[in-house]
Amino acid sequence: MTISVDRRFITIIVLGLIGLIAVSGVSLSQEAPQIAYIFGLGPYPGGTLKTVFELQRGGPDGAVHIHTIEIAPEGDLFTVTETIVSPDQTPDDISTGGGRTGAAGAVGTKYDENKVATIDLSPLQALEERNVEIAPNQNYYLPDGARLVTHDWDKIAGVDVIMATFLHPSFPNQTVEIALTAPSTSALLSFPALLVKKVDGEVQYRVKLIEIEYTP
Repeated sequence: MTISVDRRFITIIVLGLIGLIAVSGVSLSQEAPQIAYIFGLGPYPGGTLKTVFELQRGGPDGAVHIHTIEIAPEGDLFTVTETIVSPDQTPDDISTGGGRTGAAGAVGTKYDENKVATIDLSPLQALEERNVEIAPNQNYYLPDGARLVTHDWDKIAGVDVIMATFLHPSFPNQTVEIALTAPSTSALLSFPALLVKKVDGEVQYRVKLIEIEYTP
């Protein structure tokens, strides 16, 4: 089984500015490389869907947010319901305002002018451009000296994934752990099955799929 990487990886990096890194377009194929659509960037395949993600910023003591998306067909249309539950939040932790603090407030984070620069994931685009097939337990050398190191198969919320780690020499104290999913699964997910950003070995951001129900 092999994987290919979609250039949509790059378009989602801006989500890191609101405290959650999101990586798109990693796909897994049993035959020829395929393009996956993730984070709502591709056509929804139809059917009834419920996905639940746990989002966390700030390590084990950071605020936890439960992000649920439910999609149900209604004739030729679909009803989409998105819910974000942020338990144990104080008024200072959240905001409904716009501007540079508004998006951060939506996920319970605050604007910080001293925030550490987010690791650059753009070298991953080379994998899609060169139609590289990716397998478990391999090293893939990328532009700017970056690397994608794949690990073993695993399961997250019942979904088969290949775990991988992204490294960039310009950000030597940062790593990103990513769970790579099959195209059929990627098309259903609004976030990767797992994405963890670490700085100096400590978790800064974490996105994890905790539930998925799908009926075609």
